[in-house]
Amino acid sequence: MSMNRAYISCLKKIRELTGVEDLSVDPAATIKVMDQAYPTFTSTRVALSALRKVYPDVKQFVDEIVKRKAEWMKIDQNQKATPAQEEAYVSWANILKFRDEYYEDMSPVQRLLMALYTYIPPARPDYTPMRIVEKKPKVLEEGMNYLVRCKSPYFLFHAYKTQKHLGDITVMIPKKLETEIDKYLETNPGDYLLQDGKEPWTSARLAATFKKIFQQFHNMNTGITMMRHSYTTAYHAGSKSIKEMKSVAHKMMHGVMQNHAYRFLSLE
Repeated sequence: MSMNRAYISCLKKIRELTGVEDLSVDPAATIKVMDQAYPTFTSTRVALSALRKVYPDVKQFVDEIVKRKAEWMKIDQNQKATPAQEEAYVSWANILKFRDEYYEDMSPVQRLLMALYTYIPPARPDYTPMRIVEKKPKVLEEGMNYLVRCKSPYFLFHAYKTQKHLGDITVMIPKKLETEIDKYLETNPGDYLLQDGKEPWTSARLAATFKKIFQQFHNMNTGITMMRHSYTTAYHAGSKSIKEMKSVAHKMMHGVMQNHAYRFLSLE
């Protein structure tokens, strides 16, 4: 059974906290521990979805999702930032200003990460593992994304959270981002876009390294997820065609409605 990294991480943590490998033995206890480990709306939804995927015949897990679905939909439709989100929120205009003002003060990898998350619609921490190739492989490796450095370079996302529903996604690389990638790889060559020695970074390291950029320069708790909220809030503030909305949602590995729900109406 193939699962995305978020599901694997959730299940691993719940098993560690319960001390039980088979989480279907006592569903009520599993749900209680899950709620303690993942108290936020988004994380709880991911954890429950993971439990349902691994244990599809356990009625309690399915019933719990049905019970909470109305609340989740209400939160999605409300699209209001929580107090913690408001504290971490930075407008997209200020993010771009921050990127340009502190460019010379940033390390090479910080410049690269800011470029990856601002010159195109921000993805999840899916730039690792990302193998560097000159043309699209005939057979795509399980769990691997690709930076295809051809005449018209592009990212090929094959391993990401919603791949099962959206399939492989190609995102063309604009010139400014290509320049930043080339600069970085000149002094940091390797088989992967982000790596230590011969091993690619973990997605957790990518997320943590990105978050430290804002902590270092502004003492703010702003990470990749908030970048995605900020971009989506700014993007949907104006009137957009269905074609434009589909294009941006696709690049962020969202469906159109999922992407639309990512905006913070209260912060527009």
